[in-house]
Amino acid sequence: MASVNPMQQYQEQVLNTATPGMVTVMLFDEAAKDINLAIRAINEQNVQISHDSIVKAQNIYLALNGFLNDKFEISKSLSKLYDYLARRLMEANIKKNITILKEVLSFTLEFRDTWKQAEKNIHMRAK
Repeated sequence: MASVNPMQQYQEQVLNTATPGMVTVMLFDEAAKDINLAIRAINEQNVQISHDSIVKAQNIYLALNGFLNDKFEISKSLSKLYDYLARRLMEANIKKNITILKEVLSFTLEFRDTWKQAEKNIHMRAK
């Protein structure tokens, strides 16, 4: 009989009960964590960890882009921005450039904070 990992079980429960907005916030949080880890790894000259962390952040932006609904004009604008940030992450990975990572991190935190506020506003209206 396979043992159940309580942390994994909890994480799955959170994802299964989260609103799409909450999942988006979690994705931006994870991307920010990965970018910060990459910056630290570059400073420590750990090429493998910096590479892996940047690729994770890049994959998050690619996934976010895939979730967009083309019926909405805002989605087209966000798609261009997500594509740009994914390309910047690729460039940062090739060059091991902290300045580029900080640029992408700034956008990531701004997106996260915007989504957090939107989620808060939705819950305030629902009350």
